[in-house]
Amino acid sequence: MKRRDFCKGLAVTLAAGALAPAAALPQAGAATALVGRAVPDDYYTLWYRSDRNSADLRHDYYYSDSLFDHPATEYDNQLALATLGMAVAADCTWESDQRYWMEGEVGRADHIRDAFAKLGFTEVQLFNYTHSLNDTPDTVACAVARKTLVRGGRQVTIIGAFLRGSGYGAEWSGNLHAGPGSAHTGFVTAARQLVEKIRGYVQASAKRQPLGTLKLWMGGYSRGGGVTNLVAARLPAVLPQLEKKNTYVYTFAAPAALTAADCPDLQQDFDNNHTADGRLKKDWGTSNIFNIVSSGDVIPRVLPAEWRFYRNGNDRFLPSTVIPEELEALNDRSTRMEGTPIDFERLAVSEETDAVLRSMLDLFCDRQTYYEDYEDAMRCMLQCATTRTEEEVTQGIIRDDAAVVAQLRSMELMQRFPQEKVERSVQAASALSRPVLEKLGSAVPLQAQQIVIPMLAVGLCFELQPDTVQLVADFVLSTITVKGQLSGILKTVMCHFQENYITVLESYDPADHGMEPYTRQEEL
Repeated sequence: MKRRDFCKGLAVTLAAGALAPAAALPQAGAATALVGRAVPDDYYTLWYRSDRNSADLRHDYYYSDSLFDHPATEYDNQLALATLGMAVAADCTWESDQRYWMEGEVGRADHIRDAFAKLGFTEVQLFNYTHSLNDTPDTVACAVARKTLVRGGRQVTIIGAFLRGSGYGAEWSGNLHAGPGSAHTGFVTAARQLVEKIRGYVQASAKRQPLGTLKLWMGGYSRGGGVTNLVAARLPAVLPQLEKKNTYVYTFAAPAALTAADCPDLQQDFDNNHTADGRLKKDWGTSNIFNIVSSGDVIPRVLPAEWRFYRNGNDRFLPSTVIPEELEALNDRSTRMEGTPIDFERLAVSEETDAVLRSMLDLFCDRQTYYEDYEDAMRCMLQCATTRTEEEVTQGIIRDDAAVVAQLRSMELMQRFPQEKVERSVQAASALSRPVLEKLGSAVPLQAQQIVIPMLAVGLCFELQPDTVQLVADFVLSTITVKGQLSGILKTVMCHFQENYITVLESYDPADHGMEPYTRQEEL
């Protein structure tokens, strides 16, 4: 669907009053005024950004207001899927990137606005969606809305808060901003900021009218999931009216951000999959935080458990599989989704992801070595991969050497290097890359052509070993272009796409979820 048509559809919804937040605002002191609306139990079509397909696509999810009638500590697969739909709807739209790379909100949150409207939530507020896609702040965008209803004769307010996990440009470099301590600086900084913003939203809502029983529904994917995991642990402490049993939290593909010694104010049910001495439990303990992880996905396992990084709550691993019948069923289900179907035989299984992680651990050695020797270089390489000019997006230009030098000199972490070293590194990267790119031509995706020289120049400036530059470049290029040889890295990257999580979560019964990554195999 074209953006113009999508906006027309939204305008119709607005005209019908479903989105009109001003009209839905209750008058001060109106104790029983309702906000938003109850919706029928049904399947609802929600939009999401598909980086894999370079498009905005749709998928149907079941939703019912009754999903919040049971305690949040009871895992609910239907609620998990509905949360996944909202979490991926919180991503910036694909079309907004293509039209407005540089500045402004410009429809970035169209999908989550539409999703809130369909599910009966109003009073939408957006946080951090207006950063330029070329900025690198330690923030995460979040969309919040609410509905206040009478259920079972009691007034209940459900507040939905969903964090953006894709389509955020150079903010991606913050995923590697682990910082000098053991806690992940990029995620912790973003979490502390969002705690205050969500608390402010709840307090402002309570001033307008009594909320009754407060229920919070939170979700996030990838980067958004990692921050959701921390925010959800903190909010009940700063919102006394919010009980754990009423805080419904599901994250997807969430990286770990803490060790046991870090940030006790951001911990709740920390590493609930293991006993105090590190042994795997026989079953999950009680928690209201559920982290859904594909067993083949490498992103949720960086930072690694070998460095004692874990998440709050219960990790539930969706299986990878080599069983032919299951692969066939997954492929068949994938063909019924919009976009190009996934070939599940091409996705990594847990053993392949283990091998990729071992290669990374061999390279980085330990947490301190990573911070001291690699972190800044990798952040700069990621910034190069995600910082683009309007001309690159709209006209497909490839920067010349002088423009690449200017790009690198504008980056804060690159300013430690003298002008001469940056120029020499760019000239060397250009001499190595441009003849190869010209020879290969259209066989190399345009975005890969645009980013390979600045990325290589960064590696040369930091004097990284060639195998390090190759590892990072392979990962970034695989993630950005979703093309290349079917390497272990690419297979794990393919596991990180939303379509994999949607399909596998719909396909496997909760009884098939594991407490650690595993691969389903034919019994001998």
